Amino acid sequence: MGVLAHYLDIEWQAPGVTRRVEVSTYPIEIEIAPDGTLHAEVSIFRDFAPWVGLQLSGALAGVEPCTINAKNERLPWLQVSDGNDRMWWIPETGWSKAGNKHVSEMHRSFGSFSVELGSRQKLILDAVALELDRAHAQEYLDDFRDELVWLAIGRPTGALGEVGSDNIRDLLDALKGFTDAASRVLEHPAREIREVTGVVATARVRPNSETFRAVMRRPGARSYPGRTAQESADIPENRYLRGLVEHCRRLARSLARSSGHHQAHLAARAAREKSRAADLLAVERVEVDPEIFDNQLSDIRKRLDAIATWSGSSVAPGPGERLYRFTVGKEFKVDRGAAKEFFYRNPDRDDRYDEREGINFSVARLPDDLHDLVIAASRFDKDICLDLTGNAVITTFRTANGKLGRRATFTHISNALPRSPVLVRRETARSRYERNGWHRPIDRKEREEYRLEANTALTRASHFAERVEGSAIVSSELNVVANSLDQQDAAWEHLRVVSSSKFPLGMRFFQAPIYAAALAAYHRVSELEKRTGLSGDALDRLGRINTLHASALYERWCLIKIIGILMQDFGFEPQGEWVQHLVTSISQAGQPNDAGFSLSFTRVHPCMTARLDAEPVLANGRRPDFRLRFTVGGAPVSKSDADEPGWGRRRSIFRDVTRPQSGLVMDAKFRTRWKPDELPSMLRVLVDTKKYGQDGDRVFILQPAKAAIAHRTSPLGWSRDCDYGQEHPTGHAHGSIQLAADPISGAASLTNLRRLIALQLQQVFPEPEVGEVRDGNGDGNAGRWGNTTENCRSNSSFCIACGEAHEPADVKPDRTERGNRKWYYRCSRCGTGTMQTRCFGCGTFLHKNGLQMTYHLTVADQISNVVCYECGAGF
Repeated sequence: MGVLAHYLDIEWQAPGVTRRVEVSTYPIEIEIAPDGTLHAEVSIFRDFAPWVGLQLSGALAGVEPCTINAKNERLPWLQVSDGNDRMWWIPETGWSKAGNKHVSEMHRSFGSFSVELGSRQKLILDAVALELDRAHAQEYLDDFRDELVWLAIGRPTGALGEVGSDNIRDLLDALKGFTDAASRVLEHPAREIREVTGVVATARVRPNSETFRAVMRRPGARSYPGRTAQESADIPENRYLRGLVEHCRRLARSLARSSGHHQAHLAARAAREKSRAADLLAVERVEVDPEIFDNQLSDIRKRLDAIATWSGSSVAPGPGERLYRFTVGKEFKVDRGAAKEFFYRNPDRDDRYDEREGINFSVARLPDDLHDLVIAASRFDKDICLDLTGNAVITTFRTANGKLGRRATFTHISNALPRSPVLVRRETARSRYERNGWHRPIDRKEREEYRLEANTALTRASHFAERVEGSAIVSSELNVVANSLDQQDAAWEHLRVVSSSKFPLGMRFFQAPIYAAALAAYHRVSELEKRTGLSGDALDRLGRINTLHASALYERWCLIKIIGILMQDFGFEPQGEWVQHLVTSISQAGQPNDAGFSLSFTRVHPCMTARLDAEPVLANGRRPDFRLRFTVGGAPVSKSDADEPGWGRRRSIFRDVTRPQSGLVMDAKFRTRWKPDELPSMLRVLVDTKKYGQDGDRVFILQPAKAAIAHRTSPLGWSRDCDYGQEHPTGHAHGSIQLAADPISGAASLTNLRRLIALQLQQVFPEPEVGEVRDGNGDGNAGRWGNTTENCRSNSSFCIACGEAHEPADVKPDRTERGNRKWYYRCSRCGTGTMQTRCFGCGTFLHKNGLQMTYHLTVADQISNVVCYECGAGF
């Protein structure tokens, strides 16, 4: 491509002359359009304006870029050096004498800018305005570093915060040991006696060349310069020891900051859980959102109106046509490819007539497009009625099992009028809610559900509070160690000892006990660092990441949050040396579209594997930001995973997973605000144009803007910020969630990401295996389905709130009204309850996860009533 783009922070000395140039850590992504035009998105910030700098190579090496303005004028760019022998092209603009700097027009107005790169290449820069300042960008960077350090030193044992209890304590003890050993050296540091030139009394002078020159200038003086001895602590051993002190001080500061960050995170979660529990226990009346209610009501009306305005309808009935009235039932399916039909019942016909004729059931055959509209409406209303005016041919037929059926084949329909009891009830309910100020009292069952969820929240809050106390102690002790090392470093500075990382050639670290003890204590620290992956220059490399490229920084921040949820919330153990691998990948400033990387995570109970790919290459060459795939029991989730080396082809120890399995593709889009329809439009590009879901993967956008969902359909708390693809026919296949680091929504918005990953997990979890317990009494009343009771024999799932494995005793089977099996899960650790059931219409698995973690669409005035995402059945 020959074009590399970075953000540049420039301090100007004179027109066209730079004093200082800081280059962004990450390059600006450049995409190639089908016509060969290059496209790049750049950001306009609120309080600082980094420049867009271009480096040209290859065939474009000798090209001078120029901007084509609205008047079709060519504005040449300016070439500047960053002080490291690298030249950059930036837009040449006028010089501001007041500000003593060049002012970039590109960062004062958003829009598209056309840059000509020679006669054959063009670059389009799309400038996007961000409500972002340096402090906000620094929040993402600090949170990213602190989270990575904490995950490195922690031991994941679930979402209740029990992490870091081993490694950080060991590191703290090792740092304390080094601090004590180094302080003993500082009390009696080794010194060297050096010969220097100094002014001494004439009687005691030891002459040198300086002495003779001074005597010639000032004969008979009382003192002259001469040779003298001086003690100095600036020796190789002390210089190396000061380097060790500086390293341990940086480590202690980093650990203290990350521990404090984790403590604040846990405290915020504890406070939210307590507040949520109090709110749940205080509920007597609930508010019904009129916007959501009307949106759902409008959806029902649209489906009914589609039938009434069907294209085959005409105003006046033809000759010989009659009125047919019937209630619509389920679809009637004989063979694949057969004509579409559904069961119906004629309310005007006496059932005894069919009994005399031996007819067991009746089916209706409508034109295919009308049939689809009727079935879509029946999913909202199982009792929907149709008044059809037209001609029908009535015949009988027998099924394969010998049952006699009636078939009404409509040859012509001049009018179709649907009647929906659900719509009538919903309209009546709307009038009632409007009279009552859009509030309703909760019933006994709802009150019990609120109480159970409140108890769960209180349990989680108490666990978080316990961990806050432990983290506070660790953070305080780390700060004490860091302060002590600060004092030692200042003392070495006072002794004029410089810092060095070069190990000395002398023998003091082996022969002097205090130096040997300090070196041994440091080796202990270094060994623990190596275990966590923070050894070497990992912290220094993280410290060199800057905030100039906010979009790339947001992507890295999202990556560490995904890893954190996998480890801390869902109990996955990362692969060995994952920290070094991650730091190397995210701290290098390479070419855009460099090869991505993958991390593997495992769980022992239940046996699961998670694979997180950063910038994977799809079959069409596209590269989304992240792809997450889960494997249960070692069975590959997809063919691409099965082809990966080291991925076994063992089957699940519980049963073969027959449900369709896929991955979760997530693309980070940094926007602090969205134009109308911009977010849905961008999602359509990812799904329809870039084909991010081509392997059956779900496609979701991660973005930081609050209230980005314009058309709300869910009454749950996330409805303004998230779209989980909950509406039929999306089927949770694509959507967007809000994820941000700002103080207002940072900690709370992580629940949005946990909910999204839980969606993927629950689609992967296999159904538990059923066992039977026979009743010894044999009285036939032991179970609902005979004299046996069903139980859970084996299970392969865990709690989506804390990561605790569900034991068979935690899982209870039951049956729906239609005889489908459903399962109740209760976490033995945090008390979180979930239910897996099946849609009464199509049999799709549905999950009820309570008020906080449910991602399905629910009814506006009855949020425990889940709507099927596959067929839309509900209401």
